[in-house]
Amino acid sequence: MARHRTTGKFWPAVRAMIWEEAESLHAADFHRSHGENITPPTRRELREGGYFYTAKLIVLRNIHRSGLG
Repeated sequence: MARHRTTGKFWPAVRAMIWEEAESLHAADFHRSHGENITPPTRRELREGGYFYTAKLIVLRNIHRSGLG
């Protein structure tokens, strides 16, 4: 696994937003199919389910549209 820089201003903040978005996408899918309380998914589950990749696209697109990036 690649080590991520923990310093800086842009990528650490963006990475945190991506994980938050991935968790919300997973929760929305889970509630649609189960409709009950969920346990938080692991980062591995978010990556394997494609939620991380989708969240990355959403977050980076929103940053680009807002002119921050």
